Amino acid sequence: MITAEYDRWADTDGVPARDRLDVLGLDATGRLVVVELKQGTADRDVHLQAITYAALVSRFGLGTLAQAHRGFLSRRGQVLDIGACRQRLLDHVDGEWSPALLQRPRQVIIAADFPKQVTHSVVRLSEMGIDIDLVQVGLWRVEGHIVAGFTKVYPTPEVEEFTLTPTRVEGEAAAKKLQERSRSRNAVHVLVGAGLLPDGARLLMTPRHGVTEAIRAEIRAWVAQTPAGQPPPGPMTPPSHWSGTRTEPPTPLPGWPTTSSRT
Repeated sequence: MITAEYDRWADTDGVPARDRLDVLGLDATGRLVVVELKQGTADRDVHLQAITYAALVSRFGLGTLAQAHRGFLSRRGQVLDIGACRQRLLDHVDGEWSPALLQRPRQVIIAADFPKQVTHSVVRLSEMGIDIDLVQVGLWRVEGHIVAGFTKVYPTPEVEEFTLTPTRVEGEAAAKKLQERSRSRNAVHVLVGAGLLPDGARLLMTPRHGVTEAIRAEIRAWVAQTPAGQPPPGPMTPPSHWSGTRTEPPTPLPGWPTTSSRT
């Protein structure tokens, strides 16, 4: 989140605008996300509000966003200089900062329900290239706790196939690249980097998703060819169905559970 309840913009004549943006975020692909929150059923013109806010923030550069983020943190008792705020935003984006992508914000409207005027208008706006999501929220009280549920009303996966705008395609391509990059990181490296595994810990790598029991048995037999702690007697060929790194049978350390990871 960059900021919330933002109202620091002014007209060209210096008169402050009364519009207050609920939430302004920045996703990992480098796109701004304008979030409009409504209690109960959304107003009939809520999509116009979202478009207005998106138009306003589309002119923001890194300096303006850093200043807004600094003010947001300051109101919550966290004091950072403008340089540190700029760096926080840059670090949040995977890859290079793109001013062009920054000028094409996503819009998300969250409400308990949406009138037909809004849903019909958003479908048409999406076909015209404006990126708007409608998210329905429900609240329940369960054993003294408030539980929230969110349902994406538009665009549904089926509709997205026909109404994807160039902006959404570009953003989804960047998101897919980010997801692939995250998957490429070895799970063990993530655990070690987080300080969750001590030096010398042994892991049992257990393939689960998309792997049959026959393949798992073949992998176990291959791993069992060499006793733990001894070098292999000669070259060993892994099962043709499996690509990965051979690991020794586990010896859990006291107090540490055996760790499994998908391969």
